[in-house]
Amino acid sequence: MSTIGFIGVGEIASAMVEGLSAGTATEDGGRAENGLRFALSPRNADHARHLAGTIGTAEVAASNQEVVDRSDLIVLAVLPQQAADVLDDLDIPAEKTVVSAVAGVSTDVLADHLPNSPRVVRIIPLPAVRERMGVTAMYPADHDVEALLDLLGGSVTAEDETKFSTLSAVTATMSAHFAFLQTITAWLVDRGWDQADADHFIRGQFVGLGTTLDQSEAPIADLVAAHETPGGLNEQVNRDWMDETNRANLAATLDAVFERVTNAD
Repeated sequence: MSTIGFIGVGEIASAMVEGLSAGTATEDGGRAENGLRFALSPRNADHARHLAGTIGTAEVAASNQEVVDRSDLIVLAVLPQQAADVLDDLDIPAEKTVVSAVAGVSTDVLADHLPNSPRVVRIIPLPAVRERMGVTAMYPADHDVEALLDLLGGSVTAEDETKFSTLSAVTATMSAHFAFLQTITAWLVDRGWDQADADHFIRGQFVGLGTTLDQSEAPIADLVAAHETPGGLNEQVNRDWMDETNRANLAATLDAVFERVTNAD
């Protein structure tokens, strides 16, 4: 596998190309060429031209069909409502692999628009793949796709499509995480801090926690305990704010998102 094709070159596809183009980590902390080339569809022309202009191994193809013809593995990264029309215009041979980054469109629905029955693998890439730190959900298991995702931070493979949808549901918590930080900084501003200083302080606090997540293999539950002491301030906020009611509300919200993505499948 040497050429990866991208049909749809939006933000997530761009993050994947940039992450993959950085090469493979070496023991001395450098990066080694991994031999990958990229064929980009003319969709999202500005993104495609930018990638081709900054990455020597990336080229913009004349059409989506040319992307298919030039690639062994094709990443489909279009909007859910566009997927059927895009696939219906293509002839994808059986020996190719289609990697779908399309949210909420099941393998069965995709197969209905792939008459030659190529292999279909679903993934949920996150923005962190640009820095090769994203853990990507995948279904079903596929050795070549797993090897590709290893270059971007690794992957987890769902046993079935229902479990895949649970991972899709929890990715919907990202903006809520930032809204949590926004609420904290707003509290500081209400008490007289300048917005820039409040943002700067909170960024520093939570960047450090991100580093802990990256470098520790401890269960997340253990990290909770490690960051509070009995009767301490962290324990107080955890107890009083993340109480049973708020935990139940969050679980109920995730249930609703799960139902939405499952029904979309």
